[in-house]
Amino acid sequence: MLEERYEKTEAGRAEIKVRTLVQARVARNLLLVIDASKTGGDWVGVVQGAAPTDLELLVQHQLVKVTAGAPLSRPMGPASIATPMGSGAPSSRMSGASASRPAPSRLAGAPTSSLPYQELYAALSTFAKQQGLLKGYKIALEVEQCADMTQLTTLALDIIDRVRAAKGDAAAHELRATLGFN
Repeated sequence: MLEERYEKTEAGRAEIKVRTLVQARVARNLLLVIDASKTGGDWVGVVQGAAPTDLELLVQHQLVKVTAGAPLSRPMGPASIATPMGSGAPSSRMSGASASRPAPSRLAGAPTSSLPYQELYAALSTFAKQQGLLKGYKIALEVEQCADMTQLTTLALDIIDRVRAAKGDAAAHELRATLGFN
C-alpha cells in the first residue's frame, strides 16, 4: 500500500470542500496534499503525524485511488531521503530523490513550454504564491523538487489539469498561456 502512488478521486475532491467523512486533521492534511508525484509512504512521511492508517482511511472511503501504472521502485539509501530545499540552478536542488524519479510517460507527444527553465520555474512559483497558504506551499514544494525541464514541464501540465478540474477550461487556458503552452 505504501509503495503505490495515489491520486484524489472526485469524491476526494468533494470531501475537501464538504468535510463529512474525514474529521481527523492529520488524515485531512494527507488528503489535501496527496497526488501521484510521490508514493503513499512518501506522503505519510511528509505529513506530520500521519500514519499508514490515515492512508488506509482515505482508500476505504474511496477518496484516493491507486494511479494507473506500476508503483515506484525506489532505491534505499541516502538518495531516498528528502533533503532540504535549495535555490538556483536545477543541479543545486534535490540532488537525490527527485533526480532518481522517472519522468512520467505523459510527456511523449505532450506540448512543451516556450519559456526557458528559469522563466517557467518563476512563473510556477508566482502561481503558487497566489494559491493560498497550504495549496501554495504544496505547489511550491513540487516546483522546488523539479530537477530538470522535463519534470518542470510535467508538473506544469499537471497543475493546468488541476486548475481545469477545479476552476474550468477558461482558467486552465489562461494559466496555460501564462506558462508558455500556446
